[in-house]
Amino acid sequence: MDNVRRHIRFEADENTLILLNIDNEIVHSGIGVSESQSGCAGVFRTNSSFVAGKMVYVKVGKMEPVSAEIRWVSELDKDVMRVGFEFLS
Repeated sequence: MDNVRRHIRFEADENTLILLNIDNEIVHSGIGVSESQSGCAGVFRTNSSFVAGKMVYVKVGKMEPVSAEIRWVSELDKDVMRVGFEFLS
């Protein structure tokens, strides 16, 4: 199986905070799991606003906020989900 990723993924630093703004609602926070030049993934409390294809603003660690698209959502259990983002800026 070929790896279709354009950039190398690396493990996020321990306790990397991801702040997420969806539809100008409350800012959601999660913990970073992986990062790359073009995106990131993190774990968040389950929320129905996390939908693949939705445009959001995301701030990862000390990085400036950027626009991003939710690329995938994976429910880990009833309370926690893993979410992948592709940076658009």
